[in-house]
Amino acid sequence: MLIHQVAKVVGVSIRTIRRWLLRFKAGESPKNRKGRGKKTSVTMVPKVVIAKTIGKKMKSTRYISKNLQSKGFSISHVTVDSYIRKNLKVRPYKPQVQPKLTEKQRTARLKFCNERKDWSINTWKRVLFSDESSFELFHTPNKQNDRVWAKSRADIPPTEKVKYPGKSWYGV
Repeated sequence: MLIHQVAKVVGVSIRTIRRWLLRFKAGESPKNRKGRGKKTSVTMVPKVVIAKTIGKKMKSTRYISKNLQSKGFSISHVTVDSYIRKNLKVRPYKPQVQPKLTEKQRTARLKFCNERKDWSINTWKRVLFSDESSFELFHTPNKQNDRVWAKSRADIPPTEKVKYPGKSWYGV
Protein backbone atom coordinates (compact mmCIF):
# COMPACT_ATOMS: atom_id res chain seq x y z
CA MET A 1 0.00 0.00 0.00
CA LEU A 2 1.38 3.42 -0.96
CA ILE A 3 1.85 6.31 1.48
CA HIS A 4 -0.85 8.47 -0.09
CA GLN A 5 -3.33 5.55 0.07
CA VAL A 6 -2.55 5.01 3.77
CA ALA A 7 -2.97 8.74 4.42
CA LYS A 8 -6.35 8.68 2.69
CA VAL A 9 -7.56 5.63 4.65
CA VAL A 10 -6.32 6.94 8.02
CA GLY A 11 -7.53 10.47 7.28
CA VAL A 12 -4.26 12.34 7.88
CA SER A 13 -1.75 14.11 5.65
CA ILE A 14 1.03 12.37 3.74
CA ARG A 15 3.56 14.33 5.79
CA THR A 16 2.11 12.87 9.00
CA ILE A 17 2.45 9.31 7.62
CA ARG A 18 6.09 10.01 6.68
CA ARG A 19 6.79 11.40 10.17
CA TRP A 20 5.22 8.29 11.74
CA LEU A 21 7.37 6.03 9.52
CA LEU A 22 10.54 7.88 10.56
CA ARG A 23 9.61 7.53 14.24
CA PHE A 24 8.80 3.83 13.76
CA LYS A 25 12.15 3.20 12.03
CA ALA A 26 13.92 5.02 14.88
CA GLY A 27 12.19 2.70 17.38
CA GLU A 28 9.82 5.35 18.73
CA SER A 29 6.07 5.34 19.07
CA PRO A 30 4.06 7.24 16.44
CA LYS A 31 2.13 8.99 19.24
CA ASN A 32 2.61 12.71 19.66
CA ARG A 33 5.51 13.61 21.88
CA LYS A 34 4.78 15.40 25.10
CA GLY A 35 5.62 19.06 24.88
CA ARG A 36 5.66 21.93 27.29
CA GLY A 37 2.99 23.87 25.43
CA LYS A 38 2.51 27.61 25.52
CA LYS A 39 2.70 29.25 28.91
CA THR A 40 -0.65 30.72 29.89
CA SER A 41 -0.92 34.50 30.15
CA VAL A 42 -3.77 34.18 32.65
CA THR A 43 -2.01 33.95 36.01
CA MET A 44 -3.67 33.68 39.42
CA VAL A 45 -4.39 37.40 39.92
CA PRO A 46 -6.16 37.87 36.54
CA LYS A 47 -8.14 34.67 37.18
CA VAL A 48 -9.47 36.10 40.44
CA VAL A 49 -10.20 39.49 38.85
CA ILE A 50 -12.05 37.86 35.94
CA ALA A 51 -14.10 35.60 38.23
CA LYS A 52 -15.11 38.53 40.44
CA THR A 53 -15.87 40.82 37.51
CA ILE A 54 -18.17 38.44 35.63
CA GLY A 55 -20.20 38.04 38.80
CA LYS A 56 -21.16 41.68 38.40
CA LYS A 57 -23.77 42.51 35.83
CA MET A 58 -22.98 43.49 32.27
CA LYS A 59 -19.21 43.59 32.02
CA SER A 60 -17.77 42.92 28.57
CA THR A 61 -14.50 41.11 27.92
CA ARG A 62 -13.06 44.37 26.57
CA TYR A 63 -13.90 46.10 29.87
CA ILE A 64 -12.28 43.26 31.86
CA SER A 65 -9.19 43.32 29.61
CA LYS A 66 -8.78 47.10 29.99
CA ASN A 67 -9.24 46.74 33.75
CA LEU A 68 -6.46 44.11 33.88
CA GLN A 69 -4.18 46.18 31.63
CA SER A 70 -4.57 49.15 33.99
CA LYS A 71 -3.32 46.83 36.76
CA GLY A 72 -0.24 45.84 34.72
CA PHE A 73 -1.38 42.54 33.15
CA SER A 74 -1.11 42.27 29.37
CA ILE A 75 -4.17 40.17 28.49
CA SER A 76 -6.29 40.64 25.38
CA HIS A 77 -10.08 40.55 25.39
CA VAL A 78 -9.93 37.37 23.25
CA THR A 79 -7.87 35.63 25.95
CA VAL A 80 -10.30 36.80 28.63
CA ASP A 81 -13.22 35.50 26.55
CA SER A 82 -11.66 32.08 25.96
CA TYR A 83 -10.71 31.76 29.66
CA ILE A 84 -14.26 32.58 30.76
CA ARG A 85 -15.83 30.13 28.29
CA LYS A 86 -13.41 27.22 28.78
CA ASN A 87 -12.52 27.42 32.47
CA LEU A 88 -15.49 29.12 34.11
CA LYS A 89 -17.95 27.48 31.69
CA VAL A 90 -20.24 30.48 31.31
CA ARG A 91 -21.49 32.24 28.19
CA PRO A 92 -22.47 35.83 27.46
CA TYR A 93 -26.17 36.54 27.03
CA LYS A 94 -27.94 39.76 26.21
CA PRO A 95 -30.13 40.78 29.14
CA GLN A 96 -33.82 40.40 28.35
CA VAL A 97 -35.62 43.67 28.99
CA GLN A 98 -39.26 43.67 29.98
CA PRO A 99 -41.49 46.49 31.16
CA LYS A 100 -41.70 47.05 34.89
CA LEU A 101 -45.33 46.51 35.86
CA THR A 102 -47.25 47.15 39.04
CA GLU A 103 -49.44 44.43 40.51
CA LYS A 104 -52.52 46.34 39.30
CA GLN A 105 -51.17 46.38 35.72
CA ARG A 106 -50.37 42.66 35.86
CA THR A 107 -53.91 41.87 37.05
CA ALA A 108 -55.43 44.07 34.32
CA ARG A 109 -53.32 42.35 31.62
CA LEU A 110 -54.27 38.91 32.87
CA LYS A 111 -57.95 39.86 32.92
CA PHE A 112 -57.67 41.27 29.38
CA CYS A 113 -56.09 38.04 28.11
CA ASN A 114 -58.55 35.76 29.90
CA GLU A 115 -61.49 37.64 28.38
CA ARG A 116 -60.12 37.11 24.86
CA LYS A 117 -58.58 33.65 25.03
CA ASP A 118 -61.74 31.90 23.77
CA TRP A 119 -62.55 34.33 20.95
CA SER A 120 -63.31 32.81 17.56
CA ILE A 121 -61.51 33.74 14.37
CA ASN A 122 -64.52 35.77 13.20
CA THR A 123 -64.40 37.85 16.40
CA TRP A 124 -60.68 38.52 15.88
CA LYS A 125 -61.38 39.61 12.29
CA ARG A 126 -63.35 42.57 13.66
CA VAL A 127 -60.35 43.83 15.62
CA LEU A 128 -58.41 46.69 14.04
CA PHE A 129 -54.69 46.49 14.71
CA SER A 130 -52.90 49.83 14.51
CA ASP A 131 -49.38 50.61 13.48
CA GLU A 132 -47.75 52.16 16.54
CA SER A 133 -44.37 53.78 16.98
CA SER A 134 -42.54 55.04 20.00
CA PHE A 135 -39.92 57.79 19.71
CA GLU A 136 -37.24 58.62 22.25
CA LEU A 137 -37.13 62.33 22.97
CA PHE A 138 -33.95 61.98 25.02
CA HIS A 139 -31.05 59.79 23.98
CA THR A 140 -30.45 56.79 26.26
CA PRO A 141 -26.99 55.20 26.63
CA ASN A 142 -26.01 52.54 24.09
CA LYS A 143 -26.58 49.17 25.73
CA GLN A 144 -26.33 46.96 22.65
CA ASN A 145 -23.09 45.33 23.80
CA ASP A 146 -24.10 44.69 27.40
CA ARG A 147 -23.77 41.04 28.35
CA VAL A 148 -24.63 38.97 31.40
CA TRP A 149 -22.39 35.96 32.00
CA ALA A 150 -24.28 32.80 33.01
CA LYS A 151 -24.24 29.05 32.52
CA SER A 152 -27.64 29.14 30.78
CA ARG A 153 -30.25 31.70 29.77
CA ALA A 154 -32.59 30.35 32.47
CA ASP A 155 -30.15 31.60 35.14
CA ILE A 156 -30.63 35.22 34.08
CA PRO A 157 -33.46 37.14 35.73
CA PRO A 158 -35.20 39.50 33.29
CA THR A 159 -34.26 43.15 33.60
CA GLU A 160 -37.23 45.35 34.35
CA LYS A 161 -37.25 48.73 32.66
CA VAL A 162 -39.24 51.72 33.80
CA LYS A 163 -40.69 53.68 30.92
CA TYR A 164 -39.35 57.19 30.87
CA PRO A 165 -41.78 60.08 30.46
CA GLY A 166 -39.67 61.55 27.66
CA LYS A 167 -41.36 59.60 24.86
CA SER A 168 -43.81 60.44 22.17
CA TRP A 169 -46.32 57.88 20.86
CA TYR A 170 -48.12 57.85 17.57
CA GLY A 171 -50.71 55.32 16.46
CA VAL A 172 -52.45 55.08 13.09
